[in-house]
Amino acid sequence: MAAAGGGRYARAEAEREAAVHGLSLDTVLAVATPERAVRVISDLLGPTVTFGPVPAGPHDMATAEATGTVGRLTGRRDGVTRVVVHVPVALDLTVTIGSRRIPAEVDLVVRVGLAGRAVAGAVEIDVDPIAAEDIDADIRTRGVGGVFLRRLGDLDAEVRHHVGVWASTLLATPEAIEECRIAV
Repeated sequence: MAAAGGGRYARAEAEREAAVHGLSLDTVLAVATPERAVRVISDLLGPTVTFGPVPAGPHDMATAEATGTVGRLTGRRDGVTRVVVHVPVALDLTVTIGSRRIPAEVDLVVRVGLAGRAVAGAVEIDVDPIAAEDIDADIRTRGVGGVFLRRLGDLDAEVRHHVGVWASTLLATPEAIEECRIAV
């Protein structure tokens, strides 16, 4: 989207795009707020998250499953029409290799980028795909199994990948898509 960035040119471009659809940029901005984005994402997530078991590791030699608690979401405007929501999650992760279970604690912050744009009679919200670089992960393991998992299993990359897939899937549900079109 051309108007997602900041500056005078981006604002003028966003105003032109909104006018094409009979709306003002102020209307788009009043609808596509950081507060609304936080509320919608919070409602979609709920207070806890669960995922797995999913295949993990080299050649899918392990399985992983996690449960977690969602922290307080925050949102901020990033440019003219773009909003970024920070989603903190504390996960208890268990990786199973054969009969051995290796626990890990993971603190995540997932950044969700959204941009509002005018369409005929509505404001639509475009959601950026969740990429590995949109996920900060602080992973703690213990013992030899934990060291093995972190180094040979590239646990950091695995966590980022699976969380990205999980978050992207959640943001593509019919409920999420319905929330991305706001009639005005």
